[in-house]
Amino acid sequence: MFATLLTTTPQATTTVLAATDLVSGSRSLYNIMVGVIVILILVASGARAMAAFFGGRIGETVSWAVVGVIVAVIVGSSYAIYTSTKRTTDQTGITTGQFGQ
Repeated sequence: MFATLLTTTPQATTTVLAATDLVSGSRSLYNIMVGVIVILILVASGARAMAAFFGGRIGETVSWAVVGVIVAVIVGSSYAIYTSTKRTTDQTGITTGQFGQ
């Protein structure tokens, strides 16, 4: 019973990140940041609405809740529209100013 022992010497390898990996990573970071901003908007408006509710101001409670949801939707949808437009422009080469010509 002979056991063969294979030894290998460690080799230095260089890993090169592709530009698309860097771009997709930054895009993911922006998505996460927009999500965090939207959540912070909802938490802040919810805190204001809760403070108004316990202060006995029902009208102000409803208005803070509605304003918070509207602002969060505007921020989230604006970023979605921006990324969609940018992706379309990058793929086709047609900018939004060229649609009217």
